[in-house]
Amino acid sequence: MVYNQKMSAASCTRTLCILMGLLVASFAGSSAQNPVQTKPATATVQVPGTPAQAPNPSAPTAVPTPAPTPPPPDPLGRSTPYGAVLGFLRAAEAQDYARAAKYLDSNLSEPKSEELALQLKSLLDLGTATDFITLSRQYEGSLEDELRVSREKIAVVTTSAGQLDIVLNRVARPNEGSIWLFSRETLDRVPSFYASTQHKDFSRHFPAWTSRVRFLSIPVWRWSGILIAILLDLLIASLLARFVRWILRISFRRHLRPNVDSAIVKLNGPIFGLILALLQRIAADYAISALGRHYWIIGSILTAVFSAAWMLIRLTDIFTSFATHRFLLQQHVERITFVGLISRLFKILILIVLIIALLTLAGVNVSTLFAGLGIGGIALALAAQKTLADLFGGISVVMRGAVRVNDFCTVAGQTGTVVDIGISSLRLRTNGRSIISIPNSKVAEMELENFSMRDEFWIHQTFTLRFDTTHATVRKVLDEISAILADHPDVDATTAHVRVIRLTPAGPEVEVFAYYDKLGADFDSFLYEQEKVILEMMRVVEEAGTSMTTPMGVVRLETEKSQPKNLSDRQ
Repeated sequence: MVYNQKMSAASCTRTLCILMGLLVASFAGSSAQNPVQTKPATATVQVPGTPAQAPNPSAPTAVPTPAPTPPPPDPLGRSTPYGAVLGFLRAAEAQDYARAAKYLDSNLSEPKSEELALQLKSLLDLGTATDFITLSRQYEGSLEDELRVSREKIAVVTTSAGQLDIVLNRVARPNEGSIWLFSRETLDRVPSFYASTQHKDFSRHFPAWTSRVRFLSIPVWRWSGILIAILLDLLIASLLARFVRWILRISFRRHLRPNVDSAIVKLNGPIFGLILALLQRIAADYAISALGRHYWIIGSILTAVFSAAWMLIRLTDIFTSFATHRFLLQQHVERITFVGLISRLFKILILIVLIIALLTLAGVNVSTLFAGLGIGGIALALAAQKTLADLFGGISVVMRGAVRVNDFCTVAGQTGTVVDIGISSLRLRTNGRSIISIPNSKVAEMELENFSMRDEFWIHQTFTLRFDTTHATVRKVLDEISAILADHPDVDATTAHVRVIRLTPAGPEVEVFAYYDKLGADFDSFLYEQEKVILEMMRVVEEAGTSMTTPMGVVRLETEKSQPKNLSDRQ
């Protein structure tokens, strides 16, 4: 079957690229922050017959308001609420209370400020009702709460004395600009709440040297606890993952008996990762310090995000495998290629979502990032014309069903078996066992001949009998070859015929024409059956007393049956 695909995929792709660029540009224009506003112009109406009014040079002109420039970053990270809290916890965890006191909005002396920083850190270590990872990383703070712009509520600490709201204030310093500091209202209540709590010293259960020796500002005894917690998480996650796999094998064995074990094995890693993320989140609630709890929560979120993406990719592979097997049983080979292409596009979508989630977790404003593309989105779309042309070309080829994986075809003058139809190119394995990659945009535009889509195989043979073959012998050969085709169970008798098509100088030329039609037959089985038919034709020609010859004039020299042995016999 020959597909003459002359649709202009390149022109369609260019149009789609320009439209996508315009959409990105319009999105950027609608989501850009702090737009420049100008004063609206006043329309001037001129009455007929009156002189036109000259513009008044003394009238004030509308001056566009410049967008506010962001302040320079603070060296201590106090430009945002998240940076202020995390910087304070890191300094206090390293027992650098002089540095931690710089995050307090206090006029106390240096020793008292350091003591107040120690007390505030101890209260935060007790646990809060808010995760620090949700704090705003913007200069202006969170604009969704009910507080004023210069205040930010970051946590609530509960003790026997009641609840203490931990609040940050944005304070303007002469030499430091506007920075976020722990508010004075919060600091005034810290000593009373600190006095109402009981402080446990876990270091007394370990040798004294483990408190003196530190690694990354953390004492050794804390590292031993972290290592034990990680090992317990891994052990429990491994046991729970095995339990989940055992439940899945029991639940799906009746329905997916041939492939259930291989499918469950593919889910080992994602299941283990999701369970590990859950255990990390539980371990975060038992962390000794607020900074350790913050790191445990970040670790659990990262593990959960990667494991979820891994799980979706594995489930996509399993779905593709079972869908391919089902379509093979239903003889829907053309749908297999479509399923493979869709699965790849879905995996790319998963990776894009994963990258966006990681950027969001890192504090990057993704909407601003997309808005920053602006008009550059058009240039990006135009630069990706070839890539998009190959993508849409592959979708076009698959949707039309012109070619499928494992089809034997001729594409762009190359003949071979289709190994894969990817997002960008079609891979063809030639008869020489080499791989040729052809861009999908070329496949969509060029002529493609698919041999695997033949509904019947063509038996077409021509041969020439000897020039001295008699009429009766030719008729006998034609009748017996016709009988061979008629008796073959897989040859379409309605299309089979054997005829003398022309007389050549070498002899009569015979054409054998028929279609081999067998359900599920491939090219190899056709060649095997055609070989048997050809051998039978040769036998018929030999038994008829004639032979096949080349289609050209041949001079035959035949010796006499009896030749004289010597000269005396001739005489």
